[in-house]
Amino acid sequence: MNYHNEFQAIVLAGGKGSRMTELTAGQPKCLLPIANVPMIWYPLQILERSGFKEAIVVIAEATKSDVLASLDKLGLKIKIEFVGIPGTEDLGTADSIRLIHEKIYTDILVISCDLITNVDLLEILNLYRKHNASVTALMLPISKMPDDFVMPGLKNKQKPETDLIGIDNNTGRLVFLASASDFEETINISQRLLRKHASFTIHSKLMDAHLYIINKWVIDFLIYNKNFTTLKGELLPYIVGKQLSRPKQSIDDKTSMVQMDLKDDIFHFALEKPFDELIRKMSAFNDHSTDLEDAYNGDVIRCYAHVSNEKFGLRANTIQMYHLANAKISEWWNDKNINQLPLLPHISSTATVRSTQMQECRIGDNSLIEEKTSLKNNHIGPNSIVESKTRISQSVIMGHVTIKQRCVIHNCILCNGCIIEEGTELKNCVVGAQHIVKSGSQHSHEVLTDADRLIEI
Repeated sequence: MNYHNEFQAIVLAGGKGSRMTELTAGQPKCLLPIANVPMIWYPLQILERSGFKEAIVVIAEATKSDVLASLDKLGLKIKIEFVGIPGTEDLGTADSIRLIHEKIYTDILVISCDLITNVDLLEILNLYRKHNASVTALMLPISKMPDDFVMPGLKNKQKPETDLIGIDNNTGRLVFLASASDFEETINISQRLLRKHASFTIHSKLMDAHLYIINKWVIDFLIYNKNFTTLKGELLPYIVGKQLSRPKQSIDDKTSMVQMDLKDDIFHFALEKPFDELIRKMSAFNDHSTDLEDAYNGDVIRCYAHVSNEKFGLRANTIQMYHLANAKISEWWNDKNINQLPLLPHISSTATVRSTQMQECRIGDNSLIEEKTSLKNNHIGPNSIVESKTRISQSVIMGHVTIKQRCVIHNCILCNGCIIEEGTELKNCVVGAQHIVKSGSQHSHEVLTDADRLIEI
């Protein structure tokens, strides 16, 4: 690891995909394919494109070899250090950072493995640099569902979580962060917040993208305070709220380290460097024009939100978002300002395609598409077989899937190793890993899987 870097990049990829167990029962969430490429490739390539030479990837210990083998084929130049989560633990995001704290020596950029976006990281980094922030978070508009978009699987899925994100209209400061589920009908705003930030907007149509630039002192605080298990749900709202506070007492040379309550008083960590403080006081810069107070109102803790309205982005952490990512990725990625998917050809050189009726499809390594088949807008993974007289449209076919003759499949997700027997009709369905769909059956808006595979032990 290069100890001269300004930022360290950390990719969190150890989650089990608890919101999409129908898909992750057969493989790790970070390896779920989007456009036939493992999900984890997307955050890694945006780091590489933004100039990062190295990244730490936190994954489940049992999946390290599979993830490494998958990424080796994709030509990434960024140097990756894998850190495995031991055993069957399902660590929270803050716990994952704490797991690797000995490897952290500077400010960090944390990105989730399920973030699919084309934002320019330099804009976020520069916002962080400009204000010497404690935390800077990326916020993206909630993805608008196309009118004709239908999610595979059951119709009665829970609604996506809504973030409530308060941003100062004059300074861009992140002043409020919570989930709408934390409130019933009303939101209580403290008078202290209203006095300090007279003009701010609470957004309900922005998404916390799970991409954060975090100051090293925040990491030091997290290491000592083990009460926080997640970044978004616990640590960040706490840090944002502490912007309204002041240190209880100054720290001098006579203060004993034993007397300090390191776990409770964040201001033992949030200390402005003397040189930075001197620069701020000597500068004419002021981040606000609503009063004559010092820049940042003297706040040592400063959180910011970078709102990117011109770029696309979503978190593929539910079946709905995962399917939308596969449906739109080629359209989204076809941007003249960035590289198009420099991943794999639409049809692998090792695939055998005998069909003459194929439109907008990706075909993975060693797959076989027989003649007299019709395929439109599909992603078909490696080592899969599609037999003759079969029609498939708008579907995601993962690896080692067998689809036999005379099947009709529309808007479905077929997971690893499943078998669709002859004459089957599937519409808006999810078929679990290794599941066999019986010959001649018809299914619509169903999840077809062995119940035991959805139970985590």
